[in-house]
Amino acid sequence: MGRAVFGREGGVDRLLRRALAALAVLLAAVAGCTADGAGRVGSTGSPSAGDATATAGGAQAADEPAVTLREAARELEELLAADDVARASGEERLALELARDGQHAVTPAIYRSADLAPPRYVWGRPTLLVPRLSEFPHWFAALVERREADNPRAAPRTAVLVLMRDAEHVPWRLAFSSLLDEDREVPPVALDEEGYATALATRDESIKISPHLIGAVHATIAEEGTVAFAKGLFAPGPYTTGYYTEITESRRLAKERDCMNYDSIFAATTYPVYALRLEGGGALVFYSLNRTTTWHPVLKCGEGRRLEIPKGARWLLSDPSIVAQRQIVETQQYVSVVPGKNAAAPAEVIAFDGFVTKASAR
Repeated sequence: MGRAVFGREGGVDRLLRRALAALAVLLAAVAGCTADGAGRVGSTGSPSAGDATATAGGAQAADEPAVTLREAARELEELLAADDVARASGEERLALELARDGQHAVTPAIYRSADLAPPRYVWGRPTLLVPRLSEFPHWFAALVERREADNPRAAPRTAVLVLMRDAEHVPWRLAFSSLLDEDREVPPVALDEEGYATALATRDESIKISPHLIGAVHATIAEEGTVAFAKGLFAPGPYTTGYYTEITESRRLAKERDCMNYDSIFAATTYPVYALRLEGGGALVFYSLNRTTTWHPVLKCGEGRRLEIPKGARWLLSDPSIVAQRQIVETQQYVSVVPGKNAAAPAEVIAFDGFVTKASAR
């Protein structure tokens, strides 16, 4: 069994015992839960975006923060160990118990779209970004080097994770996971003398794009490119103006080659948005988008044409091709660096990960 967390020598047995204990507790919890109307088991409701960040001012005056650095390190360690147990056993239900919000949406794709089994990872020592918080929900972020357990020669990637809980006796769950671009680094987060970060309020106006607006602004630029009303707020790149270029070309090819109408739209999600103050101003913002792509045949020209289902959506659709309409929804998770309100520089996307989470066809 591959090591689950932090790569520390001599700790494997202890982590395995913790993971197995977590597995037993979580499976017992699963047995006592009922699925909701969306098929979720034991999932807690998502708070509003405004509840996910600190209140204006951001810091807790008390000496002891609501979530300590030690507690954050322990909770991350135990969650990653339990996640490795779930992956090793193929227990999707356990994995869903460990996740919430955007990560709960992508977990079935991680398990069901894999060719054989979900990938397993060896994790490095984390860099913790723990804000001082006075009220629930509690949350913290972590930057962790991730290596493929079955492919040690593959280049490591840095995962950007957010763990959250919204009540005292609710377990910590993984709410967000993204991957830092290989050529990017996370700018230094502003830390106090004890090593704690400052969370920004959802409607903080001290940065160029307020956290509660970042999803809508990003979606607009992805759909409209440099002609968007929000042009200049985000730097051009594959995850912003690059999407507009891709959509324009795909629309042209779909009509000329496949006799299909093509459209792809982006939208902010209802999942929480998280933001941390950076040194020198600005913020590191964690958020999600949904991308919905639709194909349907041009009248007469496209009737009877068959389109191959994209690989990422095949776990959701039994027919490998589509005669009429198909719609595919991807849940995407981003980290962006947003400069201060009066800075000349635009916001930049530095991390991305995404999975197809819904699909329909006829």
